Amino acid sequence: ACQDFDFLGIQFLNQELENFEYETTNISTTFEFAPTDNAKFFLDVLVTDQERRQDSTRVQGSGVSSVLNQNIPTQFETVNYGSLDGVALGSIQAAVRGVIEPDLAKDDDDPNLRFSSDTGARLTDTQLFRFGGEWQGDNLFASFEISSASSDTTNPNLSTTLNFINPNAPLDGSSNDNAVPFMYDLTGGALTFGINFDSPFAPTVAQLLDPANVVLDQVDVGANETNNSLDALRADFTYFLEDSPVTSVDFGFRVSKRESTYNQITDRIGGFSKMVDSPNGSLFADLLVAGPSNFGDADGRELAMRNFLIINPDMAFSNPDQVIDTLEAALIAHDPSPDLLSLSPSASAFFSIAEETQALYAQANFEFENVQGNFGVRHIKTTVDSTGNTTIDGTNALTTISGDYSFTLPKLNIVATPHDDVVLRLGYGQDIRRPNFSDLNTSVSYPANINQAVSLGNPGLEPQEITTLDLSAEWYFAEAAVVSIGYFDKEIGNLFVSTLESAPTDANGFVSTTDTTCAAGGIFNPAAQGDDFRAPLGVTGACADLNTKVNDPATTTQTGIEMSVQYDLSSFESDLGWASGFGFLANYTIQEYKGGSVTNQSAGRGTDIFNAINGIYDDADFVKVSAVQGLLDFSENAYNVTAYYEKYGISARVRYTWREAFRTDDTAGGASRNSTLGFPVYTHDRGQLNASFSYDVSEQLNVGVEAVNLTKSGITQSCVNEGAILCFQGLADRRITFGASYTF
Repeated sequence: ACQDFDFLGIQFLNQELENFEYETTNISTTFEFAPTDNAKFFLDVLVTDQERRQDSTRVQGSGVSSVLNQNIPTQFETVNYGSLDGVALGSIQAAVRGVIEPDLAKDDDDPNLRFSSDTGARLTDTQLFRFGGEWQGDNLFASFEISSASSDTTNPNLSTTLNFINPNAPLDGSSNDNAVPFMYDLTGGALTFGINFDSPFAPTVAQLLDPANVVLDQVDVGANETNNSLDALRADFTYFLEDSPVTSVDFGFRVSKRESTYNQITDRIGGFSKMVDSPNGSLFADLLVAGPSNFGDADGRELAMRNFLIINPDMAFSNPDQVIDTLEAALIAHDPSPDLLSLSPSASAFFSIAEETQALYAQANFEFENVQGNFGVRHIKTTVDSTGNTTIDGTNALTTISGDYSFTLPKLNIVATPHDDVVLRLGYGQDIRRPNFSDLNTSVSYPANINQAVSLGNPGLEPQEITTLDLSAEWYFAEAAVVSIGYFDKEIGNLFVSTLESAPTDANGFVSTTDTTCAAGGIFNPAAQGDDFRAPLGVTGACADLNTKVNDPATTTQTGIEMSVQYDLSSFESDLGWASGFGFLANYTIQEYKGGSVTNQSAGRGTDIFNAINGIYDDADFVKVSAVQGLLDFSENAYNVTAYYEKYGISARVRYTWREAFRTDDTAGGASRNSTLGFPVYTHDRGQLNASFSYDVSEQLNVGVEAVNLTKSGITQSCVNEGAILCFQGLADRRITFGASYTF
């Protein structure tokens, strides 16, 4: 390019449309039996059947960087990356508007275009059985409960990728893609791109929708299974005391066993790179449909990919066998010895985790004049067995890693009423937060996407230890009104922190494909497919980034103030009649955190950028940027306001919620830390309007509707710091749910 300054060019173009459809059926019943006035038994049964269908699409412009230096952007903007841990990162120019034209002398098949249909679904059957009873004596109350719950999930998946073959650009003779011209505009806080229809290489709309102009690149099929269960027993007792400040003593025990087993059952056709392997769309044209054309409707953008073909997602879900048979017939017609499906469990990804917990507790309840409360202690002992496959030199070895921990957790609650309409509260307690099972398993699922980090569990992950202090005051200034203010202080030990170990690259920007130990960093992924950016095309197996979780040895402290006000007109029923059902509720929270010691480091792309800003271009002289991670998903300011109506069997609510910008690993595009330069992204300030309405048709029947995100509030995310480079834009739709419940 001819500019005299460093700039960030376009690396990849990605337009995703996510659509999930849910259907849930719940059947529940309760049986009660009271043989005497002071004894009762019950049996609860709950059966849930949930289906979540996915009908999502991805349109990708790939190989864009191949012609980076042959396409000069027409507009730049300055990106200030701000600072991390007090170190200024500096500024750099970034391309925000321009065209990406093919340069056949430089690269005869880039940039290229592909269309993907993602249809991964979730089918979950859940059962809960709960049997218990209670007995009331003169001074003793006793209750018990035995419960058993199971949840079995299958994840059917038939996702496909098609490569577009541009009839207005030449083929290079072997690759299963060729060059397509693009136009992009990243100004105005939007990420937009589309076909540059002014280019001599541009396909027409008719050509984009012609089955003869696509070839099959890959088919991902899955039927993963997850089986969860929880069996529990509890017994609780309360002994009542007379003529004593201690009014009663609660004590009891809990025993539970939680298990989770996961089987990954997947296979893939293709990941082809050669035309000789890729059947033409004309061989499976009856499966092809036009993709959604309404992407630009979300914000009125001019540039968007509106015309493309995908394999029918409805058919892929409802009749996957027919889709697979048709695609395999096309493969055989194209090549008599093709790569066909062989669906089987993955030994390396299997894991089974069992957790057994025993708990004892005792609590004294007291009351003295205008002060009441309780103090107690809980002792928890947990044993965890994590079984998974460890792959060594291509051989899977089933290994069980066991661990145990115990905690003694005190708590104290005091409520004082210095005046009839004033309540003061104090709460102190210690608790734990256990890691998710998925964060403990030692098995590995290897993605074919070489840019995707490999996630590996940490069986040594310990529970977070949380100590909380709460102070609050409430003033009931009217019959149906209260205003409150509270202070909270939360100390978190062993905070869960995500870490990324990057796989280093050579002078060509490639990761190692020969060192299976990945001694320089990362983990070897035997399924990774070369993409000509991280590894050469046609290569299978490469070092990839490694993502795992660890405990932060330093304490993190979260402190803040909560304020709330609620008022309704129910006390004015005689004056207002039907209007007395109105009311409102508002909450505001301001908080801060400090502490933590585990740091994030800039990934390869981030290190390149931050060193270029400082004029350093030799890899040997590169310095990585690091910053303490601390608390994620944390907003310093947040509020919500609710207006409601409750009367005559009507329950109606309108609620607006707002939260300030926060750091998160939950990216709108599902990207890895490597793509976000090694650090969590910043989700910008966001508000959302929700509403609900329900009506009691009779004592047995209730009907309702719920609307989420009525104003279609979007999600904007910046990399590294808020207001730095715009890296993700989520255009969220509203969601409306209808429901009905009937009680027999």
